[in-house]
Amino acid sequence: MTKPTTWNPSATATLERLKGKLFASTTEAGAVLRADQRTVRAAIERKEIPAVRVGSTWRIPTHWLLSQAGLGGGDGAG
Repeated sequence: MTKPTTWNPSATATLERLKGKLFASTTEAGAVLRADQRTVRAAIERKEIPAVRVGSTWRIPTHWLLSQAGLGGGDGAG
């Protein structure tokens, strides 16, 4: 069995990676918000972070992450 690949990006690298995408994973959101992905999932469950469930994973709107990072995205228009 092979080891799983660990992805531990910086916030800047993650924001670059998210360009043109509508949704981010909890790992990507954690990198932008500088939080562990378990913390992100707990905040989603408390409805503090907007997200949609896709199968067994959560996806966070990129426009929301950009607004939290102070880079626009605000209301989702655009």
